[in-house]
Amino acid sequence: MVIYVDIDLTIADYEVGVDHTDYYKARPIPLNIDKINKLFDEGNTIIYWTARSSVSVDKREEYTALTKKQLDEWGCKYHDVQVGNKPAYDLLICDKSKRIEEI
Repeated sequence: MVIYVDIDLTIADYEVGVDHTDYYKARPIPLNIDKINKLFDEGNTIIYWTARSSVSVDKREEYTALTKKQLDEWGCKYHDVQVGNKPAYDLLICDKSKRIEEI
């Protein structure tokens, strides 16, 4: 199964009072990352998808590099990272649809 996984407020959160668009201050949620890594280990294709830079297209390269660095530092297993585009997918795991708590 191909699974697209949102990043912010799904596998990453922010301290109270921090702007959720200040991606440099995102911090990992280890329990949720473990859930997604398990799906990867079970043979699913994991593609991290984020709306970062959807509005500020001029920052797409910067946010792509930042996002990949964060995922690697946080120990996320994945096949691809897509920044700023809306993909076609089999299952969306996102804070707005199927919540990480349901996995």
